[in-house]
Amino acid sequence: MSRALLLTLLLLGCEAHPIPGADAGDGAVQTDAGLPDAGPADSGPTDAGPTDAGPTDAGPVDAGPGDAGPPPPPPPASVFFVGNSFTFGGPVPTLVEDLAVYAGFPPPNVEYRAIGGQTLEGHRADGDPDGAPARVAEGWDAVVLQEHSVRPTDSVGPAARFYEDATWFYDLAKTANPAAEIVLYETWARRFNHSIYPDPFTDPADMQAQLRYHYYYAAEEHVPANRASDAPLSIRVAPAGDAWELQLAGGEPPKLHGSDDYHAGPAGQYLNALVLYSTLFRRRADGLVPLRGLDAATAAALQRAADDVTGEEGFGVLGPSPLLPVSAGDAIAIDVGPLPASGWTALTASALTAPDVATESGAATRAHVTSWGFSGTQEGGAADNVLGWPGDVSRDTLWVGSFDGHAAALEMEARLVVRGLPDGAYRLELFASRDGDDSGRGRLTRYRVGDRFVDLEVSDNRGTVARLEDVRPDARGEIVLRVGVSPEGGARFAYAGALRVVRTGE
Repeated sequence: MSRALLLTLLLLGCEAHPIPGADAGDGAVQTDAGLPDAGPADSGPTDAGPTDAGPTDAGPVDAGPGDAGPPPPPPPASVFFVGNSFTFGGPVPTLVEDLAVYAGFPPPNVEYRAIGGQTLEGHRADGDPDGAPARVAEGWDAVVLQEHSVRPTDSVGPAARFYEDATWFYDLAKTANPAAEIVLYETWARRFNHSIYPDPFTDPADMQAQLRYHYYYAAEEHVPANRASDAPLSIRVAPAGDAWELQLAGGEPPKLHGSDDYHAGPAGQYLNALVLYSTLFRRRADGLVPLRGLDAATAAALQRAADDVTGEEGFGVLGPSPLLPVSAGDAIAIDVGPLPASGWTALTASALTAPDVATESGAATRAHVTSWGFSGTQEGGAADNVLGWPGDVSRDTLWVGSFDGHAAALEMEARLVVRGLPDGAYRLELFASRDGDDSGRGRLTRYRVGDRFVDLEVSDNRGTVARLEDVRPDARGEIVLRVGVSPEGGARFAYAGALRVVRTGE
């Protein structure tokens, strides 16, 4: 049974209340590739928001009838979003880019055209050189389409117009790049106390069921049957609204909606980005970095909701790829900072991930090391180290902290994430150097993995190395090293200059 038919059966008995011409606005601000300016006013209901409902029934689709279809495309190097305030709130495209970078993918080129209250029909008629048709025609690896929040429904609609405009953009994207993947960004129902209930929608479950049905019908049935492009079929749904429904089935907090009970608040924006990241990059959301100021527990709950609806497997850039062994006593060595050093793998400010790092003995590995959240670079360390390393290893670092003082710096944290090492015990060796003691404040840096930590005074350091013993990759195969100022001192800045990961045992 197709998902579209299954969802049809689920909707039997839902009463529709058509409202001719009704069109609730999805915001009133316009952004073009991230630059905000004034946009059209809302029409229809002026206050609206996502849903508080029960379990979902939805998932990704990427195949022709009776055929597994072509192999999945490689991770997209470029993504263009078309939408309205449900897209530029966040902005969600920027959050997706941030998640992809943290996961170890090369930074994708992510841009968007999002106009408050806009439909795909309105975007289709936009003849501006920066309008969605002109931008989509440039050719992108992936194009994300977000329709107005009540158009893909029976109660308001017209859903048929959504099908037609989604198909038109599909063909445009495929003409520009036959390998492009089109993703339909499913939106969410408004909060349970919103005035849109009980008319035209009975409740959030009714609204979400209608949205779910029409997004999946477009992807599974209408676009495949009506597309003009003969390029390989590649269209999926990013079930963001279903993730909202699943998360809210457990109640609040977190509150996913903003203050208007319509748009997404910070938690909702993060959840949308998680679902879109997983759909675009075909990876689980579990373990991704919290964004939007969310605490770790809230982020983990939202990641579980995203994973439950997308069903993706594999973590980060490596996915489910097999790992290569690392012999006891061998190590990978990373020079962290802007200056590459001969014989060392460089993790610079511009190259955020060092891929497939060979060991010091020259053995190949799948190890990837990613930097995240550092504030800047410096080259004012001691080049005359006593460790026998090249001067450029000890001279440069990445740093995190605040010129506003120690208290502000305590709120900041950077990460070095090691992926792709086989299970076993490792020793982390950490070094950094910075001339001077910052007018007596010192530069006491804390390195932490889980609940374990070690401090290192970086000021004028020429040979002291901090060590964390018996460190093991977590269930995702990651070692997450957190870098920040130590609360034991008065430092404003923390530093990372070199990292050695030494295999010590099983």
